[in-house]
Amino acid sequence: MKERRTIKYFARKILESELIRNTTVLISGTLFAQLISILLQPFLRRYFSPEAFGTYSVYISLVSILAVVTPLRYNDAVVLPKKDSDSANVLILSLILNFLISLALLIIIIIFGNRLIAVLNMPSEFPVALLYLVPLSVFLLNTYQSFNYWLIRQKKYFAVTTNKLVRRGAEGVAQVIYAIMKYPKGLIYSDIIGQVANVAVTTWTSFKAGFSLSYLNRESLKFVIREYSDFPRYNLIPGVMSACSYYLPAIFINRLYNPEFTGYFDLSKLLLSIPLAFIATSVSNVLLQRTSEKFRKSESIIDDLKPIFYMVVAICIIEIAAIMMFSQEIFDIAFGKNWRVSAGISKILVWSFALNFFVSSFSCIFISMQKIRIYSIWQTIYFVSIVVLLFFRNLGFNDFIKLYVAIEVVCYLILTVIMAWMVNSYETDNRISSGDMNNKFL
Repeated sequence: MKERRTIKYFARKILESELIRNTTVLISGTLFAQLISILLQPFLRRYFSPEAFGTYSVYISLVSILAVVTPLRYNDAVVLPKKDSDSANVLILSLILNFLISLALLIIIIIFGNRLIAVLNMPSEFPVALLYLVPLSVFLLNTYQSFNYWLIRQKKYFAVTTNKLVRRGAEGVAQVIYAIMKYPKGLIYSDIIGQVANVAVTTWTSFKAGFSLSYLNRESLKFVIREYSDFPRYNLIPGVMSACSYYLPAIFINRLYNPEFTGYFDLSKLLLSIPLAFIATSVSNVLLQRTSEKFRKSESIIDDLKPIFYMVVAICIIEIAAIMMFSQEIFDIAFGKNWRVSAGISKILVWSFALNFFVSSFSCIFISMQKIRIYSIWQTIYFVSIVVLLFFRNLGFNDFIKLYVAIEVVCYLILTVIMAWMVNSYETDNRISSGDMNNKFL
């Protein structure tokens, strides 16, 4: 009876949580958006070769790493100001920086394009002209993210989910057309098409949600540059390191082995990242808004974190169990026997991806608590650990994957301990402060 009452208590707490309700809206939209991409994979993987997907994976990795640079991390601060006018100026600042640095990237690629193709070990049929799309993709991605933070600040979670559906829908239609045409480069073009649709809709919904260029003010712009200067000063380089740590393995595999192995790794990564794509981003977005608000008021956040913690742990356990027991069957049925190598390495990779999902769900507390310096130190350690992989270029492919997973697991466990310490310290300080105030009142 006691156990039953305990289960009912936690179930009621989860259902009553505003954080859970908002997260559910985001997760639902993200789920449908990502399902478009996931459900297309069995079709696409039969039309596009592992080499084509490997090349596409390298392209996406480059975009994702460079995307951290162009707004100088100012877009992460859009949700933080107390006034909408300051928030709008942070957004405008991030857009200006995004445009200027993306333009500089284009010039660099035009000059050094041929050398980059050789360094990345791209196949001969990959033209230099496709690299010119990298800065465009970077610009579109960051424009979307900047406006998306505005929508999160305004709690327009339905708009956020709708935008994701538009992005994946446009991309999916393009992918099917290019697959039927048997045009491998269409994977990259489809990504651009999806991002253009995403930016158009997100910009429109942001203006409907109160954003206006009339907020732009020279003094306000100077103020937010100074007020949130910690983001470029202390979080830019570690942010780049963090992105590199996540996306460089695909580039390393392409460089040390070949695009075929990169394609196998890409499929495993795609499947294992489903909880990360479906849930972690949505959880983190809502948690960022909620914890930022409570941190400004010096209120406890533990009751908001607990239901999320239980949900995330349960999902991690389910993912690990499913992959360890049924990975071969999943890949054979869904993608065909040509992708069996992906099934084998997924049993190794699942441990690091489950932990990545866990820490990604809660890592936003570094921003909301304004502890980005601590996070930056960890990101530096993580980056250096991943770069160490380059010194093991003579390993077999499976041994390379095992070493990669071992590094990831250790780093994510360290981050988990740091986050637990931060929350505990914050809650303890709040209890002490509340007790002091009560004593003074008495």
